[in-house]
This record gives sequence, structure tokens and C-alpha cells, in this order.
Amino acid sequence: MLKRKMYDRLVAWSREDDRKALLLLGARQTGKTYIVRQFARACYDGFIEVNFLEDEENGRFLASASSAEELVSRLSLIVGRPIQPGTLVFFDEVQHLGRDVVTLSKFLLDDGRFSLVLSGSLLGTALEGVTSFPVGYAKILRMYPLDFEEFCWASGVPGSVLDQVREAYRLKAPLEESLHDRLTALFRRFIAVGGMPEAVQQFIDLNRDLGAARAVDTDIAEQYRYDIVKYTGKRKMPVLAIFDNIPGQLAKENKRFTMMSVGQNATYERLENDFSWLVKAGVALQTTLVNEAKFPLLRTKQGSKFKLFSSDCGVLLSQYPTRSAMDVVAGEGDANFGAVYENVVAQEIASAGFPLFYYHNNRKGEVDFLLETKDEKVLPVEVKSGKDYKRHMALNNLLGEKGEAVECAYVLSEHNVSVEERAGKPVYYLPLYMTMCLGEEREDDFGGLQLDEISFDDWA
Repeated sequence: MLKRKMYDRLVAWSREDDRKALLLLGARQTGKTYIVRQFARACYDGFIEVNFLEDEENGRFLASASSAEELVSRLSLIVGRPIQPGTLVFFDEVQHLGRDVVTLSKFLLDDGRFSLVLSGSLLGTALEGVTSFPVGYAKILRMYPLDFEEFCWASGVPGSVLDQVREAYRLKAPLEESLHDRLTALFRRFIAVGGMPEAVQQFIDLNRDLGAARAVDTDIAEQYRYDIVKYTGKRKMPVLAIFDNIPGQLAKENKRFTMMSVGQNATYERLENDFSWLVKAGVALQTTLVNEAKFPLLRTKQGSKFKLFSSDCGVLLSQYPTRSAMDVVAGEGDANFGAVYENVVAQEIASAGFPLFYYHNNRKGEVDFLLETKDEKVLPVEVKSGKDYKRHMALNNLLGEKGEAVECAYVLSEHNVSVEERAGKPVYYLPLYMTMCLGEEREDDFGGLQLDEISFDDWA
């Protein structure tokens, strides 16, 4: 059983006084259904699940209810028993119910006796344009693949080790070298496996079988292609072309997505909704360009200029030749190495709750990521995959610019913690596995949740 941080967020939602429906967004196979079931078993005496994909007839039967009383009556008929007050009702795959899900949800909320969770693989796109949701109707959470800390939990890394990592991050102090090496090796495996629960479970259950995990990730990539064809209608060809071009675009030295890769006459204006579909479906992560490192970053956002990452590093790596995965695990970089490392950092930053931005200025150069911190500062983050990780001219230029509100910077690589100054400001060189700590820079951090103490000698 995989421990997920989302579980604690669901528990926090269940204890809120102002009860709303919970809308759980996320890509296919990120574990949404599983975590809701686990949460329901532990926190509720009653649980009802209706899957509108597996039983469309039940969906149509419920959708034709004309009142809260009638809906509850029909729901009890479907499950074959009375529905006790305090029951958690879970509507899954609600994209197949369409706009009727809004009416059903309002009925249950108006009734007031039940808790309601909604989920679906393409929920972010299926409910696009729905205007009848009441203000304050739902609490929205997004489910991502496992982040590195969750992968550590699954791999049996003792909680004391993760505590050491967080303490080293806070102090900006190096870890003992042998521990650093083991964590670096584990992070490489995380890149190869990714965070899709089925891939992680296969990796763990089959005694660290990387091939089995890669097979799962390959199947998921194919499932995404199937979903694109099934759900995007007349736009299936450009959406599919964008999805298939993500690995190639990231492998370029300039990783910004170019429209010409989709078609000779492609423009952002024609493709904007297609990019949006992939992002809202949770299949891709979009990192948008800003040209000033000042809070708030949205002020200089350039919506038509962006990098498009895969939502999962394992799925991305499964789209490269097997040799690329071998090089990642062995620490022997090839042309795709930097692309994959930047993707996994984007994935970690997104799962920590940060909006994704990168910086580009014609005079100063380009910095991989800019984070907005809880004290309204801007934190530049560079990702380095090679031995020359302390060479970062654009970052130096940004730190030296008096007009930018930047006080320090992070450089992520495979090397242990160190610190140097550039333009009189500290640059902290941190190991990639410390991306698990970046959530501490946010006010609403959900990182650092503890497992029961475990101890395995072979976790690395």
C-alpha cells in the first residue's frame, strides 16, 4: 500500500466546518480512486461509490432525479440499502455524466447529510465552461504522481533519513557522503520509474524491477494517446502531435515549445486550446516565460512562450530509447539527460504547489525556474546535469541586476550541498533529491508528512 500525502489533505477537508464538495483533479492513473477509497474506509462508517464509466445506466438513472430527496432515494436503490447520515458519497469518472454532475452535486450538498467527493480522469477538461457551480461550492485539490518523498516512503527509506535531508536543507549543510550517494542513486531510480502508482508498485513488488516499471509507463503513455483520440474530437490530430512532440522539444538546447513542430502553419493562436487541454487533463505541465524576476511573477507572464513538460518523468523517459533510461540510472548523461532532470524538477515543483515559471531576458539569458516564496520573494532555481554545475552565466547576471528582487538562488545537481557567492549574494548548490524540501518555501506546505518509523537496510 502506497502512502500518499493526499490522504492527509483529504482528512483535513473532512474536518472543515464549512463543508464543501471535494473536487479531485488529476491525470489518469495518478491514484485518485484508490486514495479516496482508502480515506473513506478509515474515516467514514458509510461509503457509497458510483462509477459513471463502469455503469452508465446508473448515471442516467441518477441524472434524471428532480430533487435532493429523489436523488437520495435512487442512490439507495442502486446500492440496495438505506444511506445513513454522515456517509461519504463518491462520484467517480464524472466526466461521463457531463453537466448533470453539477445538479446531482448541488442536490447532495443541499440535503446536508452527506459528504461528497467528485473525481475523474479528465475532470479539468470535461467540466470546462460549466457556469452553474455555486460560488464556494467545492474545494479543489489536484492529484499528482508520487513525488520523490513519497517514492522514498515506498522504497522503505527510514523517516530518520528524510529528517536528516530536511535538516540539511534548512541549514544548507552537506549530508554525510555515503548517505548522499545512496540518495542520489535512489533519485536516479525515481526518474526512471516515475511516480505513477502502478509503476512504483511494480518496481517495489518485483524487487526493484526497472523493466516492469518502464512497461507500465509505456502503457500509460499509450493510454494518454487513446484518451486524446477519444475525448478531443476534431482536435485530436494537433493535440496528439503536441503530446508526441514533448520529448523531442525538451531534448533541444532551447526547450521552449515551437509551434512549427506541430505543423508548418501552426500558430499559438490556433493551438492554444489544444495545449490547454493537455495541461488541464493533467497530462502535461506548462512552464511559462516571465521577463522580470519580481513578485508577482504573473505581472510579466508571456502566455504564448512556454516549455511543455510531461506530468511524470517515468512516462517521459519511456518515450525515449531504453539507452536513455540506462544512462539515467547509471549516471552517465546523454543528450536527453538535462531534459529529463529539468522535467523531474518541474514535476516536483508543481506537486509542491508552485505555479511554474521560467525566466528569459535577451541581455541576461535564461534561468530554468522562478519560485514565489511565502515571504513574497522570488527564488531562481537552476537545474544542472553535468560536472560544470557551477557555471551559470544567466543566473549570475540575474543576481547581479539591481532592479531584480532576488536575494539568493538554488542550483540543483547531483552534487552535495555547498554555497558560494555571486554578485555578493549566496548561491546554494543543492542535491536534486532536496527538491522534496522545496515545499517549505510555501505558506501552505503539505510536505514533510511523517510515516510510522520504518527501517530497512536495503532501501537504496
